[in-house]
Amino acid sequence: MSNQHNSTSAATDVGEFITDLDGGVFDRKLSIALSQVAAAAVDHNKTGEVVVKFTFQRIPGTMQVRCEHALKFSKPTMDGKAMEEESRATVLHVGKFGALSLAQPSLLDNKQTSFEEGK
Repeated sequence: MSNQHNSTSAATDVGEFITDLDGGVFDRKLSIALSQVAAAAVDHNKTGEVVVKFTFQRIPGTMQVRCEHALKFSKPTMDGKAMEEESRATVLHVGKFGALSLAQPSLLDNKQTSFEEGK
């Protein structure tokens, strides 16, 4: 088995990533939004929408990023729609091949990130 990383291989565990955001609060809010929008779409025979946006900014001098996570959803009502929008941030470690996690990766993993240390 090759130890090489390519652009189509996954380094970040998405389930763990979502659960790590805002100490698990983002995961719960996303679950609620998905359920409410789906139920409202069925109840009112109209379209609803859930939008998730992630923005990453490196924290200077570290192997970490500030991940801003925004959740916006619109659920249909009988006469229109109801909307909510929220944005929070979580600091994450960047490990081997860009793997994101709350836990600091081992020193050996940090030597093979996808960005240069000096930038």
